[in-house]
Amino acid sequence: MLRTLPLLFVVFCLSMVYGSPLAAQDYGEYGEYKVDWGGYLFGVKGGPGLGNQDWTGIETEFVTGFHGALFLESIPTGGRFSFYGQLGYHTRGSKISRQRAFTFSGNRVTLPADDFRFQNISLGVGAKSVVARTGFTDLYYLLGVRVEYSVSNNLGEYDQLANTFGNSFRSNYPFDSPNFINEITYGATFGGGALFPVSDKVAGFIELTAHPDLNFQYNQAPIDNVIDPFGGGTRTIGERMIRNFTIELSVGIRFLRKWDYLD
Repeated sequence: MLRTLPLLFVVFCLSMVYGSPLAAQDYGEYGEYKVDWGGYLFGVKGGPGLGNQDWTGIETEFVTGFHGALFLESIPTGGRFSFYGQLGYHTRGSKISRQRAFTFSGNRVTLPADDFRFQNISLGVGAKSVVARTGFTDLYYLLGVRVEYSVSNNLGEYDQLANTFGNSFRSNYPFDSPNFINEITYGATFGGGALFPVSDKVAGFIELTAHPDLNFQYNQAPIDNVIDPFGGGTRTIGERMIRNFTIELSVGIRFLRKWDYLD
């Protein structure tokens, strides 16, 4: 399922190409001498997200999260094409459904669903282009790249649970260790949205984007000769590599800042 999701976003972006070209937000004639000396767009956005992770050897599910970002954007060339930069806070992660396990006494129990969350600060840059205009909105797509720094995670909770409740399933979870957690990750951003002009300088928008990582958030080689607290001998902890993929729905507001040349 994780591998098919990017295709759904491509279809979404291509479907926005169809629309009737009508008047959009008025930016003026950018760069016209003594009329419009320049400017930029800026704003804030945020909303919910669905995170998943590609784990080695374990099937994961989506976990809910949130995000928020501040952004700057160039005035669109010809009213359509622009560049953007943004700084945001994002939840990355995944979930493993309820698992059956055994305690030390041999009792069979059903564990609650476990979620794995990384709180990341993200810096992204990219380009946007309006592809269609309807009577009340501009439809656009965006493509970009980003780099992220992980400020916290909840992996330490499962280090403690594996020892406390004595089930071997959790002992295969990733460790809260700087030796394995990559604080720096990078990836791509793509998606699209709809812009709703409120006035000549203010617009609201709704945006749907996908964020696949290109490197691993967690990268652990096999660990040999580990004492097994459940069997008394030694065992090998298998390789674990984790890569993030997130879908985000954003709602935001955008402002136009222009300055004019005065003779």
